[in-house]
Amino acid sequence: MTSELRSREELLAIADGVLERAPAGAEAEVTVTESSTALTRYANGGIHQNVADRTLRLRLRLVRDGRSGVAEMQVAGVDGAASLVETAEAIRSHSPQGDPVHILTPDGGADDESGYSDATVAVTPEDRADRVAAVCAAAAARGQRAYGTCETVATTVAMVSTAGLRRAARHSVAELIAVCRGDDGSAYGARHAADAGAIDAGALADEVTERCSRNQGAQPVDPGTYQVVLSPYAVAEMLEYLGLIGLGGLSVLEQRSFMRFGERLMSKSVTLTDDVRLPELAPLPFDGEGATTRPVTIIDAGVCNAVVHDSVTAKRAGVATTGHSFPQPNSDGPLPHYLCLAPGDADPESMIVACDHGLLVTRFWYVRPVHPLATIITGMTRDGTFLIEKGHVVRPVRDLRFTQSIVDALSDVRAIGSERLASRGYFGATLAPWLHLGRFTFSS
Repeated sequence: MTSELRSREELLAIADGVLERAPAGAEAEVTVTESSTALTRYANGGIHQNVADRTLRLRLRLVRDGRSGVAEMQVAGVDGAASLVETAEAIRSHSPQGDPVHILTPDGGADDESGYSDATVAVTPEDRADRVAAVCAAAAARGQRAYGTCETVATTVAMVSTAGLRRAARHSVAELIAVCRGDDGSAYGARHAADAGAIDAGALADEVTERCSRNQGAQPVDPGTYQVVLSPYAVAEMLEYLGLIGLGGLSVLEQRSFMRFGERLMSKSVTLTDDVRLPELAPLPFDGEGATTRPVTIIDAGVCNAVVHDSVTAKRAGVATTGHSFPQPNSDGPLPHYLCLAPGDADPESMIVACDHGLLVTRFWYVRPVHPLATIITGMTRDGTFLIEKGHVVRPVRDLRFTQSIVDALSDVRAIGSERLASRGYFGATLAPWLHLGRFTFSS
């Protein structure tokens, strides 16, 4: 992978070549993104697919005379500049006049690359096969079948503009997903990191195969409101949906966010941040406008403190952008990229011991918003749900549908785990601990 990827300087040079062709008098922003992805898939205890892909994408945004135009293309070489400029200008000239999103001036932020690792870029197909083999061998030893993926991604992003913007940075992602199945039950586990060397395939294999062994022959349990002990996989999914429906500046401005600044809506133990400084989340130092991404304390000891912004929502709210923009213009507004729930001092075993009657939940799936303003979501448990009685996990139970307000669930936090796990998110990554919640409603 290393020999195939262009350097940051080479991508900046490509961007400069596009910028030089921009029409006179127009504001112009050029983004060049190169990604190299390698993926190994496995099923029934063996590898069945190994693929690799390298893409180079050019994007140009033009603003002039109250009109904006955007063109984007994927190219095999670097000769698409003329066509890109011609297309963007044609779109701009035919767009209705209005109040376009203008190109940002540079904010002087540093192009930190803490989310990048040469070790991830250097991973070979044989290395991925070795990680898969560790999972498959552990599953076979317990009479289980293993399924999943092992993926590595390296991305370089370069941005230049007529406003003087000149930024470039790399980040990398490694992920190993494992699903093991027995005769009558399954289990899930995953590891995500910027540095592939931080992923312990053996530890993941032990976790998933052990859980799979326990999750056989699940029996039904009555729906109702239970205490729950949630693994980091379930917690991460819950936090991601909280971010999607209420932690962006646009949702606040459109009065569809639950956030009431200065009010305590959650337990005092809940502090939620969006933290670009954590390398395990494979961050990029700037956003889709070239603005420096800044750490944001969203929930501070249970109190609604702030949301993330791009330049558009920041201007309307009278604050500075936090650097959480998607490429402009867009109708989605800003969203969190690197959500982190502050750790506590508990561990899963102590949470189970403290639970008199409840459920241990491995993960959620098929989650959908029901009432965004009330943060109500619905979905199913999957790959390991267990009944807890008098401080002991007594048996696996069949998966249940839940319908629950996230804010209400986080208003009764009994304990938070001391260790956190990084999970791949919809627009970045999430760092989540184990949680013991006092109430969670399962509807069927």
